[in-house]
Amino acid sequence: MKKQHQPGPKKSPNTKTNNKRREAECRTEEKTAIGGPKSKAIPPKKQPSKASISADKKGSSTDVKLTKSKSNVNTAYDKTVTEEKEKPKKKEKWSGEEAACKFTKALNSVNMKEEYEEIQKMSVQSERCKIWQAHSSRNRNPDYKCYDDNRVIVQMCKSDYINGTKINVPNFAPLVYLIQLPKVETVDAVEEFWRVIFQDQCQSLHIIARSDELQNPGIEKLFAQESGAYLYANGFFINTRKVEKKDSGKADVFIVELLPEGCSNSVMCTVYMHTYWKQFTGPDRFGAQIKAAQQIAKNEHGTSPTVIASVNGAGRNAALLSLAVVVDQLTKGKEPKINDIVRTIREQRPLSVDSFPQYISLYLATNWLIKAKVSSNNTTEDMISRIKKFNEKATQSVPNSTMKHPTEGEPELEIVEILNIFSFRIVDLLTSSLPTVSFIFRFFSLSWNKLSRLCNCSLMIFWQKLEKFYEFSWIEQTKNRTSCL
Repeated sequence: MKKQHQPGPKKSPNTKTNNKRREAECRTEEKTAIGGPKSKAIPPKKQPSKASISADKKGSSTDVKLTKSKSNVNTAYDKTVTEEKEKPKKKEKWSGEEAACKFTKALNSVNMKEEYEEIQKMSVQSERCKIWQAHSSRNRNPDYKCYDDNRVIVQMCKSDYINGTKINVPNFAPLVYLIQLPKVETVDAVEEFWRVIFQDQCQSLHIIARSDELQNPGIEKLFAQESGAYLYANGFFINTRKVEKKDSGKADVFIVELLPEGCSNSVMCTVYMHTYWKQFTGPDRFGAQIKAAQQIAKNEHGTSPTVIASVNGAGRNAALLSLAVVVDQLTKGKEPKINDIVRTIREQRPLSVDSFPQYISLYLATNWLIKAKVSSNNTTEDMISRIKKFNEKATQSVPNSTMKHPTEGEPELEIVEILNIFSFRIVDLLTSSLPTVSFIFRFFSLSWNKLSRLCNCSLMIFWQKLEKFYEFSWIEQTKNRTSCL
């Protein structure tokens, strides 16, 4: 039998055309997916009416007014910003300005000689110096003792003795060791010195000694003076990693690595070598001394002690510590009492600040710091005038001292004045030896002042390199001659 064909769903007559339309749409979608969105047909523009045109004009006029006002505001803002930039910034008020004002007011009643005489009357308690007495051969000077109860103890060495003292000043956070430089010719002395630095993790060491004070042997026996050089002291490795040589008025900087035999972790210590400061005097200039005092007072290394060593162990290093306490108190807004500070340190370390010029230098250095820090106002002028009077009086007490007034790097004459003197000297030599040159000067109407200014321009570079220029013998003569001109 023939199978009857069951009719399926009826197809619409437009099926083929619909399929074709779908295929075309799919193709256009693929094209748009690849090539980007299909652009829509742009409808015909409508011509604006008269009412809309008038409204647009009104809106555009208001927009122009707004943009003009905005531009005016921006211009005014830019002007104020530029004016603020052009205005010189005022010096910020120093936190210690009020304390400095009190300190300078008290200078009129200060009698430094009487104060230091009272300090010198402080007796040394010999019964507290038994260990020092037992190691008398290890000391550089028999007059500079250290007490047993607060001495620095050396660990892991044959002897636990070193001529050093732990100093604790009330309300002064840093822990400081005042140490006498070791006798490097003594057996184990070099190892004992660096062992203290290593065991207590001391990251800062200030050595105050001139090269002529340490001879045969010299400071090079304590640590190498060149970068990359090293020493061994009984197996204790002392490696100089870095050297920064400074000017004569600044401290040389050494980075020294310390590693005992059998240890894997070394200690890096920054050594500041102060060679500008003679024994029993104040420093030649106060800049490096103030910077070192600020480093000590800042206490960047926290609980790590700072070691200050000198040849005798109680003179210049104690003066540096005293100045650090002064800096700390001024920064905290407290008026420093130099007399009390020195007495506090001497109670713990006999003969601290061991000369009157050193004691005077503490006042001069404090005045130098105050003058550099305070902002300019009427009060400052009074402070500076009081400082100037005090410094003149103080320097008369030590006429042979090399200490300068607290104007770092400035001699008694100003630089410009000295340059003028030097210029007049050159012109004087030229005109006296060559009459023709003098005639040329007069012919071209070159005055002495104009000529000296021309010389100043060329001499400015020369002046920077000539640090001790103002000590020449002819300055006083030429100074008198310039006053006549």
